[in-house]
Amino acid sequence: MKYLLLILSIVIVSCNSKGEIDKAHSLKGTTLDLIKNRSYTEAIDTAKIALEIFHDAKEASEETEMHYHIARASAMDGNFQQAREYGEKGSTLAKETNNLELEYKINNILSWSYFSLGMGFEETMTHQQRQLELVKLLDNDDAKAMVYNNYGYDATVSGLVNLDSAIHYTKWANDFYGKKENTHGRWYTLMNLCWQHRLKNELELSEVYGIHSLSQAKADSDRHAIIEAATNLSETLIAQQKMDQAGEKLKEAYEFANEQQDRDKYVFDIYNAHYLGEIGKLDEAVELLKPAVDFLSEGEVFYEMLGRALLATYAFQIGQHELARENINAFDNPRANYFSFEAKVIAEITRSKIENDPHTLSRMIEKSKAINATYLTNLMMN
Repeated sequence: MKYLLLILSIVIVSCNSKGEIDKAHSLKGTTLDLIKNRSYTEAIDTAKIALEIFHDAKEASEETEMHYHIARASAMDGNFQQAREYGEKGSTLAKETNNLELEYKINNILSWSYFSLGMGFEETMTHQQRQLELVKLLDNDDAKAMVYNNYGYDATVSGLVNLDSAIHYTKWANDFYGKKENTHGRWYTLMNLCWQHRLKNELELSEVYGIHSLSQAKADSDRHAIIEAATNLSETLIAQQKMDQAGEKLKEAYEFANEQQDRDKYVFDIYNAHYLGEIGKLDEAVELLKPAVDFLSEGEVFYEMLGRALLATYAFQIGQHELARENINAFDNPRANYFSFEAKVIAEITRSKIENDPHTLSRMIEKSKAINATYLTNLMMN
């Protein structure tokens, strides 16, 4: 009799467990519908119930997937701290169960969350390296191109990775996109290669990539792309002292830039001001930079800080030392993870002159040499 009762209790528990798992699967389906309808808060609450059931039932695969859905919905709802929390747990579970596809998807949410939380490349280095490993293991060249492209860009911004390595990843992505029938958007990888080779002081090669980038942007009839590509190419031409050609490229983008009073217009003004400053029109450069920096401070910190570095440089040269110091001091703030190493170098050159202190600049020179950024090293040593 006691064995019969034992068997009955096992059957009841099993039925209850099956009923709970069925309920969790139903909740998962509801979660997906809620995400599709952009009802993110409800989706997260529903997913958390399903997650708990799958966890208690030791359904590892389903548990991992629910972490992904919670992280995704949280990020789409703007709660990046929660997205990070569930994303990191899900990523660990996916790695433990060798679910590479799901780990990759979760890590994409984590990349978005880390960026939105202001976490820099150095803080997320382990995550970045894991993404590189994952896409090598996955048979998905589209995923590899995306990760390689992002890594090449982030590595270059950070100033923490040798430029040869950053170029390797960017070039792989660029070559992959070049083989696809639809190359719309390839201007971006070409532009990054222009930038990276300029930082290495490989100026002729940089110019080649810059010309191709601008050509692709024009073929795409993309205002944003034309402005970005033209200004980037102008930087390489300025580095080669080809000032007339640099001015011509900026004129090509001027009409597009001034179609709207938006982010692209003021990014253009940053680079146009650099050109004006380098041909000796320092007062014009300063007056152009002031409104550009103010506008970009609302949400484009990468370009804002490049603008501040140039504004400090030219303000100091015309004797506006207070304005120069104000913009240099802006570099000492928690948003530093978003600044490019290039902007930090330009700012540090002026800081060393204002404070008459070459020691910090010496350390920056060593960092620049370590990543093979010969162009920036030369700027600091001249």
